[in-house]
Amino acid sequence: MTSPLDTDSLYKASLQRLLAELEFLHTNGQVTDEAHATIQKSLAGTRDKLQIAKFVVTCNFAHTKKGEAELQVDKGQVVEVLDDHNEHWFMGRVRGGDGAVGWLPKNKFRMGD
Repeated sequence: MTSPLDTDSLYKASLQRLLAELEFLHTNGQVTDEAHATIQKSLAGTRDKLQIAKFVVTCNFAHTKKGEAELQVDKGQVVEVLDDHNEHWFMGRVRGGDGAVGWLPKNKFRMGD
């Protein structure tokens, strides 16, 4: 019998693979922009529940934590972005960090890892 932790890991791995394949198909013109947006929207709740990153960014300038809801990051660290709806802030976690989730100013990052 599979434990709940194992099940969550399987769900997470399956969704990550699905999202990667969707991006590949979209990038190569096999999935239209409209279909891509519809599928991403339909998977958003599950992605949020399993805390799967939308994309990654790399820190260009260190950020010192100024409040409980913020994260401390050093130049060069990669952040997995979970939410980018705020105009000036990302919600994310440091890749390879302690798993803490918090806010980071968008102007400190560049896209990719």
